[in-house]
Amino acid sequence: MLIPFIGYALGRRFIGYVECEGERLTDMLNRSGTFVLRESFVENYDDGTVTNLGDGEIDRSLLFAVEATGNRGENSRRIRTVRHRMQIRLGPYMALGLLHSVPGQMPLPGLSSGGPMIPLSDATIGYAARGLLSMRDAGTLIVNRDLLDWVRAGEDDAAAFPGVPVLTDS
Repeated sequence: MLIPFIGYALGRRFIGYVECEGERLTDMLNRSGTFVLRESFVENYDDGTVTNLGDGEIDRSLLFAVEATGNRGENSRRIRTVRHRMQIRLGPYMALGLLHSVPGQMPLPGLSSGGPMIPLSDATIGYAARGLLSMRDAGTLIVNRDLLDWVRAGEDDAAAFPGVPVLTDS
């Protein structure tokens, strides 16, 4: 099944569709370093030009974040989680959202050993386009942990981000 895709890269965003059969977009992005973007185009932030790309392969490492759409996973696999409010800086992007963890555990235990793409729910992403601040709300924003500049989190959550500068709320 083809699902809508918006991926945020340096100075531009990719818009199109990805094939995502029976799995969450986060899982598909973490499974492979590249994926095929179909019926796509790219929007340049500097001048607003839009270029048709057709179908092509995209390297996940180019993406700071992705708006998640499509399947949220199997209901039978859902567990109750605790939400942690996070502010994140990813290159030219700022994002706010909720990171989920199992009750009694820090957010995303084993964060350093999991895939690089991490979902934030109830998220907002901000960036400059044509000299103006643009902000977009997303039900889920998948951020690339490998491109994090810093994270603002409570002191208890800071340990979940090894190797990433953490700005605490205190």
